[in-house]
Amino acid sequence: MFDDVAFLSRLTVAVPDDIASAVRAVAAAKGLTSADYVRGAVQARLTLDGARFRPLPNLQRFAVRGDRRRTV
Repeated sequence: MFDDVAFLSRLTVAVPDDIASAVRAVAAAKGLTSADYVRGAVQARLTLDGARFRPLPNLQRFAVRGDRRRTV
């Protein structure tokens, strides 16, 4: 169903250091990459705002912890 998911567009935003640090900390605490955390946050906000878009499946890639490999 979601075999055609591709990340062809990139959003780039500048944020204060404390927001960037908070995103990294919360994502790490949830075991997610920062990118997946932000994707989920953007989708949640778009949903609240009533925007029309095709939601992504749950694409949680797990953040690197120590010397373990990243799970995709």
